[in-house]
Amino acid sequence: MLKNLIITLLLLSSVDASQRDSITLGTEDWSPFSFKDKKTQQISGLSTEIIYETFKRMDVKIRSNRIMPWARTQKSGYIGKFDAIYTASMNDTRLKYMYFPKEPIISSKWVLFIKKENKSKLKFDDFNSLNGKKICLINGYNYPKFFKKHIEKYSKITITSKENLNIGKLLNNRCDYMPAVLETTIDMTKSNIDLQKIDAYKHIYYFDKPLFVSKFYLMFSKKTVSKEFVDRFSDKLEEFKKTQQYQDILSKYL
Repeated sequence: MLKNLIITLLLLSSVDASQRDSITLGTEDWSPFSFKDKKTQQISGLSTEIIYETFKRMDVKIRSNRIMPWARTQKSGYIGKFDAIYTASMNDTRLKYMYFPKEPIISSKWVLFIKKENKSKLKFDDFNSLNGKKICLINGYNYPKFFKKHIEKYSKITITSKENLNIGKLLNNRCDYMPAVLETTIDMTKSNIDLQKIDAYKHIYYFDKPLFVSKFYLMFSKKTVSKEFVDRFSDKLEEFKKTQQYQDILSKYL
């Protein structure tokens, strides 16, 4: 009798842990994945639309969604100020504080950007091409260990808080190479007002050879969200990615 009661209570607690009717989100200004729409003043973007539709299918309301610099957004997720944050790749530190669904939102290619006029003197055959060069990084971004280890030993690193600032540094010859997600950088050079003024899109160049490919996720704070809820989100996302609506979102932004 007692054994049956314990099993029943465990099952009930598991069901309750997977159920919630609202959630708070955090992200950064990282178009085309997330940005504030100028017309509606609402947060939009590829990741945003996919996440919102998945929660809609779960009958979960988005209580709030805020854009902040990535390092602050990430810390807010760690301490539970946000229930979940996006668009994030996986690393050991994040796994300590956050749950990752089995299913990613999308996979993207990281490439090396340079100033176009430097094509004749800068190359990328392997990581040794970066030796002695200045590399622009973003504070809080998840660069692979093997890449970070090499440039920390052999290159000169500068760090900023936002990607548009990094692009500006690249074009002002304050760094030689900038590792970045292909889609976000191309989009930013076309859409950011300050970068439009200097025709940034016409003055950047990237090497086709990818640095690496990252899977990007909505990650959930262990302070406020249960693993059962994360698994439920993952299942719904997997279902949604099989639909034409998911493909339509990809086509809209990429």
